[in-house]
Amino acid sequence: MGIIDRVILSIYTVLLALLSLGIILLGLSLVSLDWLWTGLQHVYGRWEAALIGAVFFMVSIRLLLAGVRSRHAKDTIVHHTDMGDVHISINAIENLVEKAARHTRGVRGVKVAVGTVGEALKVNLKVIVSPESNVPAVSAEMQNKVNEYIKNTVGVELVDVRILVENISNEFKPRQRVE
Repeated sequence: MGIIDRVILSIYTVLLALLSLGIILLGLSLVSLDWLWTGLQHVYGRWEAALIGAVFFMVSIRLLLAGVRSRHAKDTIVHHTDMGDVHISINAIENLVEKAARHTRGVRGVKVAVGTVGEALKVNLKVIVSPESNVPAVSAEMQNKVNEYIKNTVGVELVDVRILVENISNEFKPRQRVE
């Protein structure tokens, strides 16, 4: 569920809590029934009230679909085995691709994006290469290493390994550590 859905859900929850409180007050006879009927008469026949009701109805449908929608299938690769299913997250595959690409001679930095194409994977790499390297040779070596490493480790074929050389630099950019 995205941030917009969470904000809408929060507002929606507060309004439903107020409606529930009103029903509790009516049920305990703490609010006059005449007051309720007078309030409802002001709403009867008003297009503004119908518009607010339509907005609440659409928000209800959106939140229902956001809660039911499963992101699990999009974010994983599934292997079916005799013992059950094995789910491998795209994030784990990105980490494996980054490891394989960083171990290529002449590569100074790597950014990885992995997507799925049916049952196979598509990998996009943005790399920084050292200036003394032969860029076509480094790229071909990196494509082969990534393809073999993912095939041997995860057991999934890569459809496409695209490399974008973002920069040619002597600077080594170490991986940021979280402490």
